Amino acid sequence: MNDAGAAAPLRAIILYKSLKAALQLSMALVLAIWWPLGLPRALVHLAAWLRHHLTHGWAAHLAELLAPLFAAESSSRRILFAIGALGLDGILTGVEGWALHTGRTWGAWLVVATTGSLLPFEVFEFLRVRRWSRLLIFIVNAAILVYLARRAWRERKHVTSR
Repeated sequence: MNDAGAAAPLRAIILYKSLKAALQLSMALVLAIWWPLGLPRALVHLAAWLRHHLTHGWAAHLAELLAPLFAAESSSRRILFAIGALGLDGILTGVEGWALHTGRTWGAWLVVATTGSLLPFEVFEFLRVRRWSRLLIFIVNAAILVYLARRAWRERKHVTSR
């Protein structure tokens, strides 16, 4: 296999990590900016509106998911936690993409470690509520893990054999 063919999966992973990081950081920024403008109250109103005005199954399901999150006193803490989690995961994902893009020797291992540490949680969530989207996320992350682990191992063996 030529170098361009071997690098194509790596470029796809870098693109995926870059887009995911940009989306997560953008969402965290928008939510953080919206916070002082009444984000918690707006989400409570959105859940109530969905519950009472939409008849589509997806909207009813979304309203049922949102209602308990934003009806309790702890809604502000939950929203802040979600914003923080989005931001931190966006930063970590951005570092992973950057490390792979710049060819850092530890970059592949960082992605392997972070992705591998989350796979058991993804399996648990899939078994708890079976959704095709969760299965697809698991499959993509497992493929990334296997590809990068094999690539990093080959590169390590190549460097040590010199």
